[in-house]
Amino acid sequence: MILQRLKEALFFWRRHLAALFLISAPFTLFGEILQQLIGPVLVTGDDGTLIGFNAISMFGLMLIRPLAEGALIVQMASIQQGRARGLLACTLPALARYPFLLATYFMLALAVSLGWFLLIFPALWLYARLCFAPFQLMLRGDGPITALQNGFQRSSASQWPLLAALMLSFMLVMVFSLVINSVVMSLLGDNGGTLVLTGLISGLLATLVNVVAFRFWVLAEPEPDRG
Repeated sequence: MILQRLKEALFFWRRHLAALFLISAPFTLFGEILQQLIGPVLVTGDDGTLIGFNAISMFGLMLIRPLAEGALIVQMASIQQGRARGLLACTLPALARYPFLLATYFMLALAVSLGWFLLIFPALWLYARLCFAPFQLMLRGDGPITALQNGFQRSSASQWPLLAALMLSFMLVMVFSLVINSVVMSLLGDNGGTLVLTGLISGLLATLVNVVAFRFWVLAEPEPDRG
């Protein structure tokens, strides 16, 4: 089941790369420009060692992510229905739900962060159990708390295959990002343009994880009638 779902997600991702890139690219560019203006999230010394974090850049990216994820969810649902949308048509519904998206992702991040205090596995398990919440919010009209509750319930039957598929897809994204970025930087050098290009590539690759979660959400058992 795990490999089958991953294969289905990869097929969806490859077939609709252009439509997914249409959403991921502008938000990735915005994030890269933001870091160019106020500094990168990771602050390194002259010898390349990590010395700290840029809190302003990190906060800015955290504000961008819910909107980007919401627009991507709209695009994936549109593709599932047979026709991809444009950037504006995907972004406007996410913008309308942005306060709720922000609250949902904040609570999701808080839950996962608490899981890290226990050990790595509880954090990964919590993410898998709650990753349906944004879909519930954007595509079912749930509020933030209801979306988390319904998402947790809806992921129950497939929680272990879902967790494994998310981990495998994340590892694939990491490996391919490292390889492609290394090749691009070796060919073009380390400069601002290269950082933008590698950011665009990594952003597109990262949508695979969203596609995996979306595929599991679509195939999950329907929610019980709430009367």
